[in-house]
Amino acid sequence: MIKNIIFDWSGTLSDDLVSVYTAVMEIFKKLGLEVLTLEEFKKEFTLPYMEFYRKFKKDVDREELQKLYAEEIELVAKPRPFLEAKEVLEFLRQKEIKMILLSVYLQKQLEEEIENYKFQNFFVDINGSVYDKTKVVAEIMSKNNFKSDETIFIGDMTHDIDAGKKAGVITVAVSYGYQSKEKLLEKNPDFLIENLGELKNVVLSV
Repeated sequence: MIKNIIFDWSGTLSDDLVSVYTAVMEIFKKLGLEVLTLEEFKKEFTLPYMEFYRKFKKDVDREELQKLYAEEIELVAKPRPFLEAKEVLEFLRQKEIKMILLSVYLQKQLEEEIENYKFQNFFVDINGSVYDKTKVVAEIMSKNNFKSDETIFIGDMTHDIDAGKKAGVITVAVSYGYQSKEKLLEKNPDFLIENLGELKNVVLSV
């Protein structure tokens, strides 16, 4: 029985791909790098994010990138939640499932978006500015005394699946985010869903 769900944010609950892509390409310009197409960005993007940037510029500084990203993300079009996000979160709350948010998204911007979406009352804990999710998932499990067979980690990146598997939790990958279905399947998630509404069926089936 599922009692806990750890959610990724970008590409899972928040439809922010175009906004993030636009901000990152502005950073590329400032770093003197050639701009990628959206499809190229989706193909190349990976986590932890420094691995992505270092594909294109070996000596890039993490603090400089964080500063640039904080500036650029404020200038792009504001994202919106995926259509079924609120309905699914309401369903899970009614089931008394504890929900925790875990994201590489900067804490300040993450909290602002959650408030704009009116999602702040769904989560018992919000963890932004996370560089390596593998470490933080384990910390969340220990801090909250979550049992691995009662906990789902859901995300849209191979890094999410890796982090969940290392923590021993049930992994759910979503195919509508930053990485392709084919790439996600290479990591053998426990479940792969095509839309967020399918998470309800996963929760009821485990």
